[in-house]
Amino acid sequence: MIKPSTILTLVFSIGLIVFTTQPFVVDASEFKTLKGETIQGKITSFTDTEIVLDASGAVRKIPLLEMMQVTLEPTAIHPPNPFSLVELSDGSQIVANACAIKGDAIELSLPGGEKLTVPTNKISWVLFKAQVASDRATWNERISKKRKRDVVAILKKDADNPEGILNLLEGTLGKGSDDGKTMEFSTVGSNKPILVPQANLHGLVFLRALDAEALPVLCKVIDKSKSEFLAAKITLDKESFIIKTSAGLDLILPLASIHKLDFSKGKLAYLSDIEPSKILLSQDEERLSAFRKDSNLDGGPLRINGITYAKGLAMLATTDLEFDLKGEYREFKAIAGFDDLVGGIEGSVILEIEGDGKQLVKLELTRKDKKRDNAINLNIKDVQRLRIVVRSSNPLEFGKHLDLANAQINK
Repeated sequence: MIKPSTILTLVFSIGLIVFTTQPFVVDASEFKTLKGETIQGKITSFTDTEIVLDASGAVRKIPLLEMMQVTLEPTAIHPPNPFSLVELSDGSQIVANACAIKGDAIELSLPGGEKLTVPTNKISWVLFKAQVASDRATWNERISKKRKRDVVAILKKDADNPEGILNLLEGTLGKGSDDGKTMEFSTVGSNKPILVPQANLHGLVFLRALDAEALPVLCKVIDKSKSEFLAAKITLDKESFIIKTSAGLDLILPLASIHKLDFSKGKLAYLSDIEPSKILLSQDEERLSAFRKDSNLDGGPLRINGITYAKGLAMLATTDLEFDLKGEYREFKAIAGFDDLVGGIEGSVILEIEGDGKQLVKLELTRKDKKRDNAINLNIKDVQRLRIVVRSSNPLEFGKHLDLANAQINK
């Protein structure tokens, strides 16, 4: 448990959030690993690769990849009532007592009394008065739909509709006024923005393109007010965690403000367990089993560079698969390479992966390559359709194929 300390200041500058605190002591923490262990102990070292613990006098070194959860403060402080919820472009969510858009940034008042300013180009959406669970559910349903423009949401209430009717207006969001009372908004087809009172806003959706350069998420950092920061890198320096979020924001968070670190990364699904929504095969009608699930093309185990994999896809050239992800997943991972147990002819094979028509990766592999296993790690946040194509680099397709071992998607 962490002895109480007071957060004194919070500064946001060029993507850096800095918290400073009075001295504190981490008496004990609870650690859960992928092996199912639950360990009580103290953190003696925390790097970007492992956690070193003092567990009743015994030194334990646990790689971050084997960690499931670290609980620093058993009791989380619930969000205030009312509160606003702000989601950043990487999926991080910040709980705020109040928020106002001023210029090209949003100013947040956090539950501890701190002030936080975030550029609007780092924001995905804002839900004002998010304390009502049904409003959050309706909002999540509405924003899940693909849109081509920004959205202003206004909740209109009257005698006939005391619960209110949610109106969504598409257009282009502009700057907030200096006093945070109005915001520019241009409707579709209009060249002149109107000023929308921020007091009338129910929510805002900022059109954000998929960031293919976003870093893979290592863990979710949850603070005592239930804000969630998706961290790609995390280390411990004296009294604070140094964090880089998936979107590239650098933060310094005191241990005293943290409830837990969640390394579970949500649910995991293997593509071999999902039925493709579309399958396009080579024009050669004599070909059977153009792709196989959880086995190589000869029906044996998937094996790349001497390692056997229980899950994955084996694909002949040319095979074109499309998966309907419904925007529910964040990360795609796989090992691409030629199967050790299946022969083939010389020549290059091309692997292409697309998300909603945008190329995420393209690899050209040959059997002469020194590197036999190629790790793929892609950001697929909000991707509706994931397309995977294996093809030959020339018209000669016979005998060319590729394995995608451990092909998986994470939420």
